[in-house]
Amino acid sequence: MTKTTPAALLRKVFPPMLATLVGEPPPDESVWAYELKYDGFRAVAALVEGHLAIWSRNELDLIPRFPHVATALEHLKAREVVLDGEIVAVDAAGVPRFQLLQGGNRELLFVFDVLWLDGRDLRRQPYVERRAALEKLLKRAPAGVGLAQRLEESGVDALKEAALAGYEGIIAKRLDSPYEGRRSKAWLKVKAINQQEMVIVGYNLSTATNREIGALHLAVSGPDGALHYAGKVGTGFTSKMRAELVQKLEKDSVPSAMIKDAPRIRDAHWVRPRLVAQVAFTEWTADNKLRHPSFLGLRFDKSPEEVVREKVVSEHSTKKSAGGRARSAGTAKTAAKARMSKQKGVEKRGESAAPAIVLTHPERVLYPHDGYTKADIAAYYDAVSKPMIAALRDRPLSLEHWNQGIDKPSWFHQNLGPEARPWMTTIETPTRTGTRSKVRHLVVDGPETLQWLAQMSVLTVHMWSSRGESLNEPDWVVFDLDPAKGKGIEQAIDAAIIMRGLLEQLELPSVPKTSGKRGIHVFVPLAAGYTHEQANAFACSIAAAVTREVPEMTIERALQKRRGRLYLDCMQNAYGKTMVAPYSPRGIDGAPVSAPLKWEEVNRKLDPKKYNIRTMPARLAKVGDLFAAALKNGAKLPELG
Repeated sequence: MTKTTPAALLRKVFPPMLATLVGEPPPDESVWAYELKYDGFRAVAALVEGHLAIWSRNELDLIPRFPHVATALEHLKAREVVLDGEIVAVDAAGVPRFQLLQGGNRELLFVFDVLWLDGRDLRRQPYVERRAALEKLLKRAPAGVGLAQRLEESGVDALKEAALAGYEGIIAKRLDSPYEGRRSKAWLKVKAINQQEMVIVGYNLSTATNREIGALHLAVSGPDGALHYAGKVGTGFTSKMRAELVQKLEKDSVPSAMIKDAPRIRDAHWVRPRLVAQVAFTEWTADNKLRHPSFLGLRFDKSPEEVVREKVVSEHSTKKSAGGRARSAGTAKTAAKARMSKQKGVEKRGESAAPAIVLTHPERVLYPHDGYTKADIAAYYDAVSKPMIAALRDRPLSLEHWNQGIDKPSWFHQNLGPEARPWMTTIETPTRTGTRSKVRHLVVDGPETLQWLAQMSVLTVHMWSSRGESLNEPDWVVFDLDPAKGKGIEQAIDAAIIMRGLLEQLELPSVPKTSGKRGIHVFVPLAAGYTHEQANAFACSIAAAVTREVPEMTIERALQKRRGRLYLDCMQNAYGKTMVAPYSPRGIDGAPVSAPLKWEEVNRKLDPKKYNIRTMPARLAKVGDLFAAALKNGAKLPELG
């Protein structure tokens, strides 16, 4: 008897089952189960007596591209099995990111179905039975192979959980459904983040160099089968990818656009439609263009002929209509989203209210030593929302996440991509003055945004000194007093007292606050009209004068050259530099916060740890918002001789 080969087994079960896109979870909760939707490459794998084959949807061999997944599957304890899943690469928070698959990151396979097991064809069995078999099979799965996560909440809450965690969306699966080799309404995909394959039909070179692309021109097949222009994407690229794309696309150069409705674009280079890009975006506009697109990567597993605009099915029912076909509106759902106005790079929230933020896993401990949970952070942000919003309103932010708690590494996040929500306010800032490269920052302008930060395990918020409507004009001059390694806050206290005396001699107001750790920040509120360059020059002139008179301080940035002296950092006044925001928690034991102070509190009795998420609400009720003084009565800078 001839043994079945893995390839032969895959041919027997192909093609894989596909989900139908819908606008919201199905209404009948009792007959559906929900799984996270993973953002990667679809993969169907067959293992027969230690021999392996892994195919993409269009039967490409995936083993050479994903050898780590292949090695992991070879260690699976099964004689003969076919698994259906998604190959992904995850970020520091454990969330799959399609763009990470482009950079040589170690891949994982998340399995969501089993089609064949030890000689038995399971495709006719209901989903609930196949899922039980899969859970048993993967109970001791090898490293690199995981089980797709089931969400036990209702469909609406499952979608919220997926969205808040940064996933693309959810898949709803009928409990009684067999595995069908076609697109089926027994599987429904509901997207929290819009993504779509797009055909690359042209590009513009970067304004900085002709060796990198600046933007890609995209198209998608319409109902007539022809490619139609869908806009351009200029964000989401690494420098390496920008250069590689030029090399790939130059080979496909054509004299004119090979699409029906090509716009007239200055300096556009048109190409033969050969490459397919994965793109995230917020919505389709009324004129059928992508809104806020972001490049995620190239798809080697899709051909241009397969790329069509995904349409949302508006009817969830799987009942047959009179004509014997399931009913479908076949039109994209667009009416539910409020439009946002755009002014000077600021995306304002729509008129509709932001949704109530539902915390997932509120019991998750973020401060293991103290026992503080995600719910405790949410409660703290709620208690200090008024003064924190006053300080952060209209400012670009950088966010520091601790998804696994402060005992694990944190990760920084400033450029919002698909995780941005329509109700959020964002600000686009040039990465360098005069360039076209932009970073899209979150703005905190309402309590729900702070609650979203808690949901995302953001413990530290870093703020710009300027606001969206006047990015080049800071609201203050700031001095960052950073004690030397091994020194305590006493060194910063002595320096702050000296700084206060000097500023008073110059008749300048000042506001101190703790950094939340060992440092102290001193703010001088500025009158309108000063530039970052002027603020930076003034701060560094003052710092240089102080360090000449006080040998215990230095403006030397190199750690090895400080030799135990306090670092008086004046460079935090430059464009795009950030400071820890007032009232922001810090990711260290005790959950201290950056606390605004009265000057009389800046003495040798100052203990920054006593200002923490537990004590700060009561302090606010007692002393009020001390940072408010840094936001008003801006001073004119004196001329320094």
